[in-house]
Amino acid sequence: MAMMMHDPENVGDVDPEAEDRDEFHMEEMLNEWTDEPQIHHDVYPESDREENDEDEARFQTHLRRGDGHLYEKQTFFSGVAFKEAVVDYALRTGCNLKQYRYDSDKIGFKCVGCDGKEDGVKCFWQVYAAILPSDSMWRIRKFINKHSCIPNGECEMFKVPHIARLFVDKIRDNPEFYMPMKIEEIIKEEWKISVTRNQCQSARKKALQWIEKEYDDQFERLRDYAAEIQDSNPGSHVEVECQQNEQGKDVFNRFYVCFDNLRKTWKDSCRPFIGIDGCFLKNKVKGQLLVALGRDANNRIYPISWGMVEVENTDNWVWFVKMLKEDFGLNDGEGFIMMSDRQKGLIKAVTLELPKIEHRMCVKHIYGNLKKTHGSKTRIKPLLWDLAWSYNDKEYKQRLERIACYDSVVYADVMRTNPKSWCRAFQKIGSFCEDVDNNSVESFNGSLNKAREKPFVCMLETIRRLAMVRIAKRSVDSHTHTGVCTPYVAKFLAKEHKYASIAKVSTSTNGMYEVRHGGDLHRVRLQEYTCTCKKWQICGIPCEHTYGVIIHKKLDPEDFVCQWFRTAMWKRNYTDGICPQRGPKFWPETDGPKVYVSEPPEGEEKDKKMTKAEKKRKKGVNESPTKKQPKAKKRIMHCGVCGMADHNSRHHKNDKASQSVSQLSQPEPSQGSLTQA
Repeated sequence: MAMMMHDPENVGDVDPEAEDRDEFHMEEMLNEWTDEPQIHHDVYPESDREENDEDEARFQTHLRRGDGHLYEKQTFFSGVAFKEAVVDYALRTGCNLKQYRYDSDKIGFKCVGCDGKEDGVKCFWQVYAAILPSDSMWRIRKFINKHSCIPNGECEMFKVPHIARLFVDKIRDNPEFYMPMKIEEIIKEEWKISVTRNQCQSARKKALQWIEKEYDDQFERLRDYAAEIQDSNPGSHVEVECQQNEQGKDVFNRFYVCFDNLRKTWKDSCRPFIGIDGCFLKNKVKGQLLVALGRDANNRIYPISWGMVEVENTDNWVWFVKMLKEDFGLNDGEGFIMMSDRQKGLIKAVTLELPKIEHRMCVKHIYGNLKKTHGSKTRIKPLLWDLAWSYNDKEYKQRLERIACYDSVVYADVMRTNPKSWCRAFQKIGSFCEDVDNNSVESFNGSLNKAREKPFVCMLETIRRLAMVRIAKRSVDSHTHTGVCTPYVAKFLAKEHKYASIAKVSTSTNGMYEVRHGGDLHRVRLQEYTCTCKKWQICGIPCEHTYGVIIHKKLDPEDFVCQWFRTAMWKRNYTDGICPQRGPKFWPETDGPKVYVSEPPEGEEKDKKMTKAEKKRKKGVNESPTKKQPKAKKRIMHCGVCGMADHNSRHHKNDKASQSVSQLSQPEPSQGSLTQA
């Protein structure tokens, strides 16, 4: 107000004291902004208590539970928390602590490191905590932090549950590595405490029980796990099917998952090929793991979906094929390829749901079946595979005739398998996938051997994580590759170059060429991407005859490779992958009923145990395989000399010797009568 009412004539004058005052206030404001409290993580705020509790506030600010430190007036939420803190102290110091009092509201520990010594020295260390009616928290009431003993590796309170708690996470990740002997070594090396092998074995067993209980709880929340997949990977298709048992519980029946990014990638940048196979589960939930895979631009496997069923039958295969049909838009199968083994339920399911699909049979399984019947005929393998690798009708007939000349019975069995369903010569043109076996899917199943031994949800997470990491690694490979085509093309053309370099090429009109190789003549058309051998049309990569023309014309062979094997397509294969998921703690709660494992019939488990017991001894030829044999009677010993029971030949000889001695001591009747005479 005083400044507003000043004299107009003195407008230009500046009060030096007012200027100093303003600068002082500005510095004060800047200091306040500069001294703004920093954001700290895992640090408790300062205590609002009286000044006489400054020491306790200081400890609460800088110490956290689990660091192995104890102090007077330290608080705990429960007696168990106090006991765990004492265990952490014992691990840190290596002192031999023992619990001397355990009531519902009082717990005490003391050091017994000097007990039992001849000089009678006693350690004074002691800690005592209690909860009082006037105080709702457990608090250390007495703490004597003075040791008169030296740690010797012994700790009475370090028992099985504490060992299990220390190693439960490690055993969960690698149960085969953390065996009792390894646990014993780590405890002695890490904490300088000696434990017995039996303690470590019991601790490992208890940890496995905790882990099993944890996985059982996760299985009961299978619907929440499905919701987590849809939440972390929007648009994904997840199915959890259950059946109600007599008690009204939801018992697991089938599970299916298809991640949205995998589905979009397969539709956008993968060849129209799907390989299907099933393998057994080895965990608590018995059944089959069904897997569907595609092929990327580098001709490597690309997982697209998987599911679990209790039994590999027609009904479950129909259900799985329906899921694939819905997710990947297969319709009636026209223009798509499916590779599988000769499982009857799968063949029927494909026939019902995808009647127009090109369903190829795996040659490896066909050879396996033939080998069982004709095991002594070693030429079956090369003859059968040469037939499968035939690229045209002429080669097919020639190689089929070789089998007929080799053995008519083998030829008849081969014809029953319908060779046209697994020979390259009869594959549809345009798919550019020359597979005649299902080894890619079987190799993927082989990589899941360890996963199939894990509990159900953990197995699903392992499969998902493997697929996620596989895609991430190949994304780096594809995006750093500099060639026009993928490495698979380079390897393919390297094999063709050996024969292409010696081919004789003759030029014709209309972009056609005549190629002489191995006594045969082939017609190649570069503009139409065709060769009379049909290998180029089936593979999508130039054959040796086409490659010979390319060398003759000094052209670039990569320009004649189909689009499916280009690096640009390979990058599109691995642009989007599976998004990471959260742990069970963060799963959304669907409020759905719990899922339980179907229990086997009462008599089935007994039959399995009986079968194992029967395997211990070899049954006789006329022995019934199912009838339980009566208990054997006690064996009666017979003498090998006289044939009498209850003694053997050794005892028989001794008896005979004693009888002969007694007879010699007494004269025989005939001798006595002879003397008298």
